[in-house]
Amino acid sequence: MKRKAFILAIALIAFINVATFAQTPTPTPTPNTQQPKLSPDEGKLVDKITAAPDPAGKLAAAGELIKKHPKTAIRGQVVLELANTIREVKDPAQKLTLAQQLQTMFSDPADEPTIMPVVVDALAGANQLDQAFAKGSDFLTRNPEAIEVLVALISIGTEQAKKQNTKFVDQSIRYGTQAIALADANKKPADFDEATWQNFKATTVPSLYQSLGLLYMIKGASAEAKAQYLKASQVAPSDPFNFVMIAALLNDEYQAAAKAYQTMAAGAPKDAQLKKVEALLDTVIDAYAHAIAVSEGSAPLAQVRQQYLEDLEKYYKYRHNNSTTGMQQLIDKYKPAPKP
Repeated sequence: MKRKAFILAIALIAFINVATFAQTPTPTPTPNTQQPKLSPDEGKLVDKITAAPDPAGKLAAAGELIKKHPKTAIRGQVVLELANTIREVKDPAQKLTLAQQLQTMFSDPADEPTIMPVVVDALAGANQLDQAFAKGSDFLTRNPEAIEVLVALISIGTEQAKKQNTKFVDQSIRYGTQAIALADANKKPADFDEATWQNFKATTVPSLYQSLGLLYMIKGASAEAKAQYLKASQVAPSDPFNFVMIAALLNDEYQAAAKAYQTMAAGAPKDAQLKKVEALLDTVIDAYAHAIAVSEGSAPLAQVRQQYLEDLEKYYKYRHNNSTTGMQQLIDKYKPAPKP
């Protein structure tokens, strides 16, 4: 059987996984029951930042505040709000200019963890990829637990990999693995409140596993890729894409084993290989049924789901005396329970 389903599944990555980190939560200040005490002049300058109509104006107003009151108690909040504002700028050149100005204006080491993710993102958006990785990597040597920078870099590396630029694959794998370890260890960034942190872990960790799956596939490390998609399916069991990719990888493994079997001379080794091939096919049948069940109703997955249905029927018949009896029941076993 041709690897059509595998090819379709891989093609889906560019479509589905393109927004891997698009829903990464924006950091919000950790709630503080005591508001910072500001002088009347500080208060006026903060109001000026708030009233500024655009990011450039807000940055200029912040410059006035920091020039006159460099140790203001509201400095951290101002840096965070400016960083979040610059994140939303659509024009790549303007975004990079503003990010670099923010970095120059707020040069205290304590400001850097908040600003660096925006700088890295802006450099990548301006297609300055080497600079983005150089800046991010240098920062991580001093701040190895900066999970936002780690996520920004693997996001960039994943997007480039999908464009067939594999230059950053190894670095991205390393940073993605490190980011997951930090999330597992509950290393919450200082500028995240608890709700933002929990949302970050719930939405970003599955995407990290998916990106690692893709990056390992590009390296030709199918076993590692499958392991990452399995982990993604465990932390995000409602995402059908993970099961589609697991099925595709298992099918590719089966196809390779079947091809090896066909080239072997008759004898005990070939008989043993046949048992291996049939066992692999049974796992493919089960994985296909699972993928078909959980992807029902997903428009982006409709084409690959149809191909899986066709392949599943052929595989199932081969293993069940040319009968499909029980096939639908196998699919139904994996369908999500109806919502109350």
